[in-house]
Amino acid sequence: MNNTTILVVDDDAEMATTLADLLQQQGYLVKAATSAVEAEQIASRSPHLSLALIDLVMPLMDGITLLERLKQQKPELAVLMMSGYGTIASAIEAVKRGAEDFITKPFERATIFKKINHILELQRLREKVAELESSERSHRSFSGIVGQAPKMRRSLELAEAAARTDVPVLLMGETGTGKELLARLIHRHSERAARPFIPVNCGALPRELAESELFGYRKGAFTGAQQDRPGLFVAAHGGTLLLDEIGEMPAEIQVKLLRTLEEGKVRPLGAVEEAPVDVRVIAATNRPTQASLSASLRQDLYFRLARITIELPPLRERREDLPLLLDHFLTIYAAKYGYRPTFHADALDLLCHYAFPGNVRELENLIEGVMATHPAQEVLRERDIRPYLHPELIPTAGDRVIDVSVFSLERLEKFAIEQVLRLSGENKTRASEILGISRESLYRKMRLYGIPL
Repeated sequence: MNNTTILVVDDDAEMATTLADLLQQQGYLVKAATSAVEAEQIASRSPHLSLALIDLVMPLMDGITLLERLKQQKPELAVLMMSGYGTIASAIEAVKRGAEDFITKPFERATIFKKINHILELQRLREKVAELESSERSHRSFSGIVGQAPKMRRSLELAEAAARTDVPVLLMGETGTGKELLARLIHRHSERAARPFIPVNCGALPRELAESELFGYRKGAFTGAQQDRPGLFVAAHGGTLLLDEIGEMPAEIQVKLLRTLEEGKVRPLGAVEEAPVDVRVIAATNRPTQASLSASLRQDLYFRLARITIELPPLRERREDLPLLLDHFLTIYAAKYGYRPTFHADALDLLCHYAFPGNVRELENLIEGVMATHPAQEVLRERDIRPYLHPELIPTAGDRVIDVSVFSLERLEKFAIEQVLRLSGENKTRASEILGISRESLYRKMRLYGIPL
């Protein structure tokens, strides 16, 4: 509680003084105001203000208006609204506009102390998680890949190992999981980084042109071949060739590809002699299983390509990465559109429950789309992002019940504890030190939220 400053705003001077005295007895630094205008002046002179307790009904400027004005001045400021029983609907509206919680008058001391402690603890956890995630991101060796979920970390570890070798790599993952991005990073961290990286979508190659595109042709090899063309293998000489959607490659081309991989030579259409090539091949597929891929490829080609197999998990299996990904894309598009919005609790809840069939690519498209169509909007609500989601995949209200007074805080506390445990390597002593709580409190909260001990 040391050095925590709270602003109390109530037009009832006796109430403001009484509440300020109670909070000071609890060890808080308190500033009191009896009008919204006075509260704004105090806030402008108080750089370390942590929490504002605001009465909802006041003359000249009501509590909701003051809430919005203070949030513009100090976006990180937590607000607890105070309301009478007759204004609970308005208090809930205040929560929707950015207040952390509300309490009805008259209230008991224990109740308001509990709410204040909860809000301040969660505010501190937000700051800790932000610091840890920022530090973690700055130490990534594969810059550009955002992900700390266990499955994603395993994929990145394999990718880093693959970059140190020169053998073929097979990337498996649904559309939008980042296969081409990972292939580019493997190339960038390999000894071939200074040479070409050429991606080719095997599914987009016309069957009758696939051979000439990959292996080239000689002048006169067929009607229209008026000059020699080297082909993509020769163009990628010394570098890396990404064969995306390898499962769509025509069967007759697979034989020639296997020969090229085994002998390091290509024979263009119409040529008599083979030409040596030095190319590292990375293959990628969105086939759901290795069995389904091997069914579409020659067995010998499959095993040749799958020397190192890396599976990229879909976003629905790495939901703990969602905050990192949101932060990443908001940073990217803030530079493009000149503003950086935040997500309201109802929008975050919808994203957390959505299946994202298009995975990370769908999330990125959503972020850019909503920022492009809501210029300079500070807070994005559920209604803003719904048009960018598949309607049939949006969970119904019954599937995700939200208690606006406690939902966002409790969910964030659980998330914060999970993140700190992960970043501390599940070291409970270190985690409790980072969170600023005792080991006993940490274990109690872990049991409360169902976090494995």
